[in-house]
Amino acid sequence: MDILFPSDELPSEVYIFSYSRWQDILRSWFWRYYDHFFSLIFYNFCWFSSCFGVGWLAGLFGILNKNQHWNWLAIYSVYVLECAVSVPWALSVFKIFIEDTVSFSEVWAGLRLHFWKALASSTLSGLVLLLALYNLRFYSTLQVSSHLWIFILMGFVFTVFLYGLMMISYQWPILFFQNPPLGKLFYRSFLITLDTGPNSLFLLFFSAFAVFFFVLGPFLWFFTGFVFVFSLYVVALEKHLLRYKITYKDKSMIDFLKLMDIERQRGWRDILKPWEPR
Repeated sequence: MDILFPSDELPSEVYIFSYSRWQDILRSWFWRYYDHFFSLIFYNFCWFSSCFGVGWLAGLFGILNKNQHWNWLAIYSVYVLECAVSVPWALSVFKIFIEDTVSFSEVWAGLRLHFWKALASSTLSGLVLLLALYNLRFYSTLQVSSHLWIFILMGFVFTVFLYGLMMISYQWPILFFQNPPLGKLFYRSFLITLDTGPNSLFLLFFSAFAVFFFVLGPFLWFFTGFVFVFSLYVVALEKHLLRYKITYKDKSMIDFLKLMDIERQRGWRDILKPWEPR
């Protein structure tokens, strides 16, 4: 395979930047999803079943009461529990998309290293998002909701909510990728979101469209829902960190970009006739 720079020289920043475009993010994500499609169906089913089980038990024990509208504390409690059961499945998906393989021993070691920070980051971020939603609901019920300052406040809170949503989408991938302290995890997710604003906003709306599509076909949650969204941000983070010449486990930049070029060269033939050598 011909690469665009000599094997003994580092690539230019412009060349590296080209790998973080949304087109390249989606291309890499698609091929990795395709290569592990059936394994990912299994992991998504386990992930969905775990979260569904938490919701079902919450309803069974009365934590979530259908007759009690907008029970914020109950919703938040179930959210935290579902985050807790999601960590091992998210870590497994991360390993598949970044390392191309996963094993029980690696996931177990990763859980011992990341579990509490993953739960803490989701708990705190979820609290911020919940408060933003509560404020949006509160402002919308005010009698003076037609006043300009109410719309300005709602616009500000909604912007904070969207930014927080983009930040939280990167937090677990950053944690599994670099394992920073909790404070730096929030700081790095803030910077990544800020630095990749247009791309992050595109990924957010792409994910939202996918979720809307899954809502129209609820059976899809069994097969692809959770993995679809999380894996997208795993690959996006990997590509965004290339801007800073950061690779997973300090892999050689040249070797990594050669692998990226192989993904770029794949086409429809790999889907229609995957058995044929390239």
